[in-house]
Amino acid sequence: MIWIVLFPVLSMMGCIHTKQPTESSPFEYREVHLPKLKSGEYVPLKLNNLDNDWGIWGHNLSAVLPEKHSSDVYAKGVHGVDRNQFCFTSDALFKYIQKYIRANYRGSKTIRFAILPNDNNVVCQCEKCIECGNTKSDASGAVYYMLDRLTSQFPNHIFFTSYYKTTCSLPTRRLADNAGVLVSAIRFPLSPCHTPEEDEFMSLISQYSEYTNRIYIWDYINNFDDYFTPFPVFDIFQHRLRLYAQAGVKGIFMNGSGDEYSTFYRLKTHILAHLLSNPDAEWRPMLREFCHERYPVTGDVICDFIIKQEDMVSQSGKSLALYEGMPVATRTYLPEQDFIAFHDRLLSLLPELKGKEKKRVGKICRALAFTRLELKRMAGDTGGCEPLLNNLLDLANEDIIAYSEAGGTLESYVDDYRYMLRRAAETKGRNLLKGVRLEPMTALDEDYNDISILTDGLLGLPSCYHCGQMLSSATPSLRIAIPRIQGLRRLRVNMTKNNIFYISFPLRVVLTCGGRELGSVVPKPSSSHLQRAVAEFDVPSDYKDKLVLIIYRDPEDRTMALDEVEGF
Repeated sequence: MIWIVLFPVLSMMGCIHTKQPTESSPFEYREVHLPKLKSGEYVPLKLNNLDNDWGIWGHNLSAVLPEKHSSDVYAKGVHGVDRNQFCFTSDALFKYIQKYIRANYRGSKTIRFAILPNDNNVVCQCEKCIECGNTKSDASGAVYYMLDRLTSQFPNHIFFTSYYKTTCSLPTRRLADNAGVLVSAIRFPLSPCHTPEEDEFMSLISQYSEYTNRIYIWDYINNFDDYFTPFPVFDIFQHRLRLYAQAGVKGIFMNGSGDEYSTFYRLKTHILAHLLSNPDAEWRPMLREFCHERYPVTGDVICDFIIKQEDMVSQSGKSLALYEGMPVATRTYLPEQDFIAFHDRLLSLLPELKGKEKKRVGKICRALAFTRLELKRMAGDTGGCEPLLNNLLDLANEDIIAYSEAGGTLESYVDDYRYMLRRAAETKGRNLLKGVRLEPMTALDEDYNDISILTDGLLGLPSCYHCGQMLSSATPSLRIAIPRIQGLRRLRVNMTKNNIFYISFPLRVVLTCGGRELGSVVPKPSSSHLQRAVAEFDVPSDYKDKLVLIIYRDPEDRTMALDEVEGF
């Protein structure tokens, strides 16, 4: 069944309805998962909270297991017990969950529990699970079986499964009133306009509504590779929340930076809370009012920039990415020159500010130094970086550690950035390949097809891979031709790795000339920086043909990263 879109595209301010927030929200569960506000601030905003409302959240079912527990709780496969996954028809697992709930949630308050498989593709193949409907790739049948047992045992609590990986099949019959499903919106692009994926997602919601009245959406409100660059989501979520309300969705979990600092998180929590209360609320006057109250001197400057970002997203028609760097941000939601002017204006006003506003805006300015540094890196501009790097270290001294979901720390970012600046200074005027156009001889990855990045004179940052290096998943090898350069005697190929993102060093780097091998190097981590490696080659003084680099990828990892190719 195809979902019919009932709302107009929300692209400009004039399309927004004029209704203000009411107490009659269409959603029984409303959470904005950003740093916690001060005690009492959740009450007027009518927001829920994981700590207060869930006994088990996410893929954390192992929390119910005692220190010494039966192996019967784990999945069974052709090779025996697999401790990476649970058996959801296991009596032992049911009893552990039962005991956990009775020990911790015996009061009258209704608590929610996520009964989800671990985050992998393992599915139990025991006889009972297969009888419930399990296949080699689908655990839905056994999970619904467990849900039935728990909802019957604890009618006062609510139990959820998910639409995710191995639990993507609809139930075979209607769920109990105290059961529900968490549906991830990861494949529903963040856009204030209609997309084809919107129809698919809303059709999925419609299908689940035949089996349960309690559908919760797990949605996303951050760029998870960059918590500091302002990320505009108000028009986007006004559009989405109207769709969700019309479809009868009962709960919204907006996944943001969690406990980690993200720029404007209080402002974002305030506006999104009102939209969760009433998706038709006119959010722009609320934003202006909030900014005036919280930032008496700088409020208009902040509000104007946020609205400029929102308008850029609405007018471009492009969807926002949840994991991207500055090159994509400047094409979708970050007007580069406007941002620089905005940051400069805040810095110029900082000496005039007093009290809480000075403290608040000072922290914002320091966080925005990250954005400024990434813009400089993208432009190859190495001037004026040190004060910005010191701003980030000041943030680290305020116990703000990570700038991304993967745990990239401010200290590692600053260390990597300073190393890049030192290398740029050391090779200035000496690197014969700076600005030289290399020739790819095999296809480049779609999102990393700018080969000029390899000769821009700047190393990339292992801790922040989106800018400054070229990723490749070429199989079995990537081939790059280097034109003949007068006086070239030494070639240096720089590489990085990042285990979190399955980016590894190449297996081997080979240099050839006219089909003749000049050298072969197995990259090894640098003794001073384990995330970097180099391959160096001597170049014959009388070489006449093009040099060709052959970089062999490790098939065990998704991709490899070439950093910079230098010639001396």
